[in-house]
Amino acid sequence: MQIDRGQFTNIGSHKLFRMIEGGDERYLPVVFEHGCGSSALLWSLVAPEIAKITTTIVYDRAGYGWSELGPFPRTNVRCISELYELLQIEGIKGPYILVGHSYGGLNVRLFTRKHPELVAGVVLVDSMHEDEMTDRFPEEHRKGQRFAVKIFWFLQVLSKIGILKLLAVFKIFPGFSKTIRPFPNQIQDLLWKISFQKKSMVTAYNEFLNVQDGYAKVRGSKIKDIPLIVIKSGIVNEFYPGTKEETKRIIREKLKEVANDMKNMSADGKMIEVHDSGHNIHIDNPQVVIDSIVEILKKTEKRAY
Repeated sequence: MQIDRGQFTNIGSHKLFRMIEGGDERYLPVVFEHGCGSSALLWSLVAPEIAKITTTIVYDRAGYGWSELGPFPRTNVRCISELYELLQIEGIKGPYILVGHSYGGLNVRLFTRKHPELVAGVVLVDSMHEDEMTDRFPEEHRKGQRFAVKIFWFLQVLSKIGILKLLAVFKIFPGFSKTIRPFPNQIQDLLWKISFQKKSMVTAYNEFLNVQDGYAKVRGSKIKDIPLIVIKSGIVNEFYPGTKEETKRIIREKLKEVANDMKNMSADGKMIEVHDSGHNIHIDNPQVVIDSIVEILKKTEKRAY
């Protein structure tokens, strides 16, 4: 992505950093939503390829990357309201193809529910599901979800006292180097620079803290009969400490079940399981995500809106 072409959009209470590229009007614009604790840069292996075909809108949610902090609490409803304002101010006319990873998938579903007339297709990349904190899943999985909230609380504390900034300077945050290894060196350097900011950790913690509200609002919702592709990771190896092997097997089965449920939200739904990829499919196997977006773009090319 051409970071130097990014600009700020003032949506009233704060400014959001966004990159708008491409522009072939034969196809609908594609809007990308990143995950919690993430930034727009993590779409760098996908969005540039889609920009060769059509207009792409990649942005940092409030508090992430180069965007300013937004009002709190950071609920899914607030997030999609700010995205809507961004699109309207920039004059990007819908309908859109929405692509969301993890927490961003939850935002995409909520946006589709609130503005169905503005959404022509959806790609969910290992999206969070509203049942992950219910007894549909083993208690160990629910413990893992609660543990994630505690981790983000701890990270925001470390960021406030400057420890995270120091770790980022020396590039020694556990696991991060491996995660971003597929990116060009320039993008890796930028990710080290922006990913552990105090504002980002505070925002990530608050998003996780308030995600139950988002779960409640999408529960039982359907996506109108538009193209939908649910991309699920095949590698699930992050579990609450002490989780037994049989419980891990059950959790993996339940994650596949809920992915299939999301696929069934549309009569034109499809699920793809990427067996060699972990949670960050858009980094581990970006071509699958690119191909899925292109498939939906081709399906929607000749539609009359």
